[in-house]
Amino acid sequence: MSSQTRLMPPLAPCSDEDVASFAALLIHLRSQPELARENEKLLNAEALAHITEGARAFQHAHLGRQARAMQWPLVRIPDEIFRDRSRSGPLFTALLAAYREKNSSSWRTFDLASPKRYNDNIDILRRMEKELTAAGFLRRPAIYLDETVPQEKRTGLREIVEEYK
Repeated sequence: MSSQTRLMPPLAPCSDEDVASFAALLIHLRSQPELARENEKLLNAEALAHITEGARAFQHAHLGRQARAMQWPLVRIPDEIFRDRSRSGPLFTALLAAYREKNSSSWRTFDLASPKRYNDNIDILRRMEKELTAAGFLRRPAIYLDETVPQEKRTGLREIVEEYK
């Protein structure tokens, strides 16, 4: 993200101020041909606020240090991405990816809180990550192994890196 991008300060999730901050993003999403005919109940400022907060909460519960699981299927998307509400910024790209995944999977609604939809929600986050990376908003670090690391350890470490690529 550029140094001139203004991030929204943390607001109470789905509060009136938070919902209002999605207005410009909603207009830009509606201008996308693939979302122009999306149902008003599924694509409005309040729905965008719920999807954004749902994705953050899902990541908090299932990915990273606070996760209940011992295996993580992917790396968390940074919080800064969910706070950048610019019209063509990373949150726009992430939300567009979420709607594309929903439409390609023919779901009726987003349900980021349901344990039954865990795999579907992981698919949404994977699609977000893929499109954020392709758009240049998300970069994963390059990992180099020192020559002093024994060969048998290198193989194991390479497998770990490849799994989370």
